[in-house]
Order: sequence, then structure tokens, then C-alpha cells
Amino acid sequence: MKYSADVLEITACVILILVSFVGNMCLFYSTRKCITGRLQTSFLLIFSLILVHLIKNLVVNVMKIVYSSGIMLDTAGCKVLRFTAALTTSLAIWFMLHFALLYHRKLYRIVYTLSEAANLDQQKHPLMGISALWGAGVAVYIPVLIYTRKPEYLNAGNDTDSLPTNRIYVDCLIDFGDKQVEFYYGKIFLVLIDSLPLAILVFVCFWMSFLLTEKKKMTYGDIWIGDDDSETEILRGAKFSVLLMFLITPLWISHFILVYFFKDLAAQVFIPAVLTALSSGFSALSPFLLMLVNYKMKLVSLCGAKEEKSTPQPANVILSPYA
Repeated sequence: MKYSADVLEITACVILILVSFVGNMCLFYSTRKCITGRLQTSFLLIFSLILVHLIKNLVVNVMKIVYSSGIMLDTAGCKVLRFTAALTTSLAIWFMLHFALLYHRKLYRIVYTLSEAANLDQQKHPLMGISALWGAGVAVYIPVLIYTRKPEYLNAGNDTDSLPTNRIYVDCLIDFGDKQVEFYYGKIFLVLIDSLPLAILVFVCFWMSFLLTEKKKMTYGDIWIGDDDSETEILRGAKFSVLLMFLITPLWISHFILVYFFKDLAAQVFIPAVLTALSSGFSALSPFLLMLVNYKMKLVSLCGAKEEKSTPQPANVILSPYA
């Protein structure tokens, strides 16, 4: 049974690595050509998500393959595995929330026709904000890096065949050495650091769904005049933010539930592969969904400057009042 569980987990890891690598490289290529002048916030967020996805698959899943192949991890390997897995999961949620908030703000200005609606990216220093999220993620999980260890009985070379399947969750322990620290940091803070942004993401995306329905009913002087390129990009980004929310939320909740009840389910052969699929499913599938935002679209947030240079606006053309 142990052999079958290891084979299933290795297979799942290999598939996820290949799919994620291909998807993220295609996403990188499809957006890299849009670089022109100052980088927009949406562009930086997509690049940050690409980097997070690649780190999760090329570090976490590769280490899982190595471990399932019979090569034991030392304490340093356990630290890297636990820290990287937790960090990339949180950053993916945080960047997705940032992405959703960005398109929610743009969509809100279109629906309610605010005077500054034409300014599609008002964040003056997007790189600083995204860098702050990276720094916050590292700071939050430094205790995980410090307190992750390998149990002494494993270092002593005892037989591990009696341990549950997917022994990596047993071999790499997070021992805070204090029950209060473990409770408040390990069981409350680390859960809230993911679940709270995820809850806000769900709320924002449902709000965007309402705004999208309102946008469909909009007219100007009782005449619906359609969308310009910038509005089309915003609508597209908002719709796929909602779609990505429906992808990441069930994956995170399912993974959390399985890990919480892992001791009761550890004997099941398929559990390691399922946990791997749930933890890395978003990094494998989301790049293909994000590429749909760019598909045959003239993006203002990503490719607007280049499109405007190639297609100058005639002086007598009346712009959309929502632009």
C-alpha cells in the first residue's frame, strides 16, 4: 500500500509540475510582450502569481517526488518544504485578492461613472505594494521556518514503514515548544492569515458579480452604446476574477479539511495524491484561465500603450462616456 501511495503521489506531482510549467510559461510569454513603459499593477500581479506558482511546483512538488522516491529529507529539507508550501499558498490568495480588488475598483468606477474613471491604474507605486506582500509573507512564516524539525526517532534510523501514508506530514513536524504559541500562532493566526483574505475575496467577487449585472443594464441617454477596449478589458478581468475565486476557494477549503482530519484518513492510499492535487491545483489551472483575459483583447492595463501607438484615435471620434 505504501508503494502504491508513493506512486500515486509521484504521478500527481509530475502531472502538476508539467501542466503548471507549461501554463505559466505560456502566460509569461503572452504578457511579456505587453511591457511598454511603466509596469501596471495588473501586469505585476500576474508576474507575481507566475513566480508563486513556479516556486510551489518546482520546489515543493519536486521535493515531494524526491521524498516519495525513498530519499529522506533532513531537518533543513523539512524547513524548506514546510516554509515554501505555506508561503506560496498564502501569497497566491493574497495576490488573487489584490487582483480582484483592482478590477472591482475599475468596474465600480465604470458602473457608477465616477469622474476619475478614465484612470485605470491609480496606484502610484504598484511595485512597492506587491513587494510589501512578499515581505509580509516571509515575515509571517519565519516561525514556521525556525520551528520545523525532524523527529529524533527518524534521525535514529527507526523503521518508518508503520507510519501513515504520505509520511512527509509526519516526518516534518512544526514543534513550537509551547502550547500557547502553538494554539494562538499555529492554529488560529496561520488559519486566519489565509481564511480571512479568502473570505474577503469571496465577498469582493460576489460584489463584482452584482456590478456586472448592473453594467449589463446601463444605458446612456436611453441608448446602450457598447464598450470600448478599456471597458472590455475591465469586464473580462472582473469575470475571470470571479471564476478564479470559484477555483481557489474550494481547493483551499478541501485541502484544509483533509489536513485537519489527516489522522483519520492517512491509511487511504489516494490521500497523498489528493492533498497534492488540492494544494497545487490552482497553480496548475489558473494560468490557463488568466490567459483567457488576454485572448483576442486590446488590453489597457497590460497592452494599452502599445495598442494606442499602433491605432491612433481620430480627432472626430466620440469616446464612450464610461471610458
